[in-house]
This record gives sequence, C-alpha cells and structure tokens, in this order.
Amino acid sequence: MLKLLTKPYPFLFSLKRNLIVAIIVGIFIAFLNILMIDEDSTHQYFKLSKTQISYFTGLITFFSIILIFEFFLKVFFSDTQKENWTIAKELGLISFLLFVITICNYIFLIFILKDTTTFLSIGFFLNTAFSVIIIGLVPASVIVWVNYTIILKENLKHTQLHNKKLKELLKNQEKSDQKEIVNISSDNKNEIIHFDLKQLLFIRSDGNYIEVYIKEKERVVKMLFRASIKTIENYLNKFSYIVRTHRSYLVNIQNIKSTKGNVRNYQLYFDRTEISVPVARSRFHEFNEAFKI
Repeated sequence: MLKLLTKPYPFLFSLKRNLIVAIIVGIFIAFLNILMIDEDSTHQYFKLSKTQISYFTGLITFFSIILIFEFFLKVFFSDTQKENWTIAKELGLISFLLFVITICNYIFLIFILKDTTTFLSIGFFLNTAFSVIIIGLVPASVIVWVNYTIILKENLKHTQLHNKKLKELLKNQEKSDQKEIVNISSDNKNEIIHFDLKQLLFIRSDGNYIEVYIKEKERVVKMLFRASIKTIENYLNKFSYIVRTHRSYLVNIQNIKSTKGNVRNYQLYFDRTEISVPVARSRFHEFNEAFKI
C-alpha cells in the first residue's frame, strides 16, 4: 500500500481545470443535499429552507476548492514539489480540502441554527465531517486511481512512439558528419560560449550559470558558463531539434538515446551519462511537436 502511495502522479491543477472541477462538484453537492436533507428536520432546526441550505453548501464547496487548489497550492508548494507529485500528495490534498469543507459547513450550520445549544457538540461536528468524507473521499480516491491508470497508459504509448522515432533520428544522424558551431556571448566579459550543436546533449540551468553537456568521442564533457538558459534558448530557437523540456533544461532531441514515461512526466536518457533530463508536463505538447518535425 505504501509503495502505491509513493507512485508518481501528474500535477494537474490549472486555473481552468480548478474552475471546472469547482463548478461541477459544487453543483453535485447542492443537488445531493436537495435529495438527502429532510424537509421537516430542516424546518424544525434551521432558519433557512432545505433548498437554501443546499445552495449554500454547493457554494461553500465551490469556494473551498478554489481556495485550496488555486491559492493554497501556489503559496505553500514549490515548483520542485509539484514536479515530484505523488498519489499520496494528491490524496493528502483532497483530504485537506474535505477538512476545510467540513469546517466551513460546520460554521455555516451553526450560524443558521435556531437553537445552537443542542448542536454545539463534538458529536454534531463529527457527524458533519463523516458526511463530507463519505460523500467526497471515496469517489475522489476512485477518480485518482482511474486517472492514474489512464494517464500512465497514455504516457507509455507516447514513450513507445518516441523511442521508435529516436531510432529513425539516430539512423539518419549517422549518415551526416556536418558540424553546427555556435558562438554565444556569455555574461562574463570576453567569454564566448563555443560548441558544436550537433554534439550537444543538453544544457542545464544552475543559478546564474549553465552547464553544457557535449558528447566527445567516448565521453561526455561538461562546460560551465555564466549565462541564463533563457539567453541560450533565444539564440537556439531557430534550430527545430533544440527543445526546452523543462524550466531548467534545453535538449538536443537528435541525441536522445531513450525515453521513459510515467503518469507525471518523461525522463530522457543519453549515451555515456547516467544523468536523465525531465520533460515537464506543461511542455509535453512542444516536445511531441518537435518529434513530428
């Protein structure tokens, strides 16, 4: 079970997706409460009608999802944490969301009670929490697992296609010894970034420096320059086989040896080095288009 929870999982929380999820789940919760809430009990204990309570619980769910998925994630989670997202983190975030919805619903119900003395108890809170968790956590867990299975299958399919394309690229490259020398000014005065682009494996950003990895006969050479990866990307974007796969990496796709995919991202591998290069999920489309070219 622990091994399953540590499996990689895609970080899919974009503003558009968050709004769609919040609207759908909010409407679902409102409709579900309309079906489940007893009209007579509502009239006896609460100041609002059954329909009004149902609408408000839907709104509470909507705003809770936006609060957690849109703002909480941006403030408390770094880009590195998002790129290393797992099933455990996804379920943990959903559980925290359900806890927030429980608290908000509990406070809301207290405000609309006719007599708070009866319901200001641990039992009432636990009953509210149990209802939220049963309604939310079980279907959420099923959705996470189904989503994991579908995305993993899709990514494995793309990986097989990429590896097939790589064999064609490598075959064609063996027939050409043509060099493509680049000379780029670095941030250090009188220093020139000089290398053969055809021999480039990848470029990695490291603070104010870049690491340029070049294949040279039977080894890989790392060269360090003071420059931003954005500067290098602007210079090399005219070459269709140089692709930004991640905020910290530029890759020569002609020199990739193999790819490995999971539900979160791809990893790219090269000859004569154990270093792998990630393909961020946000750059999947660009990476795939470069393969087509």
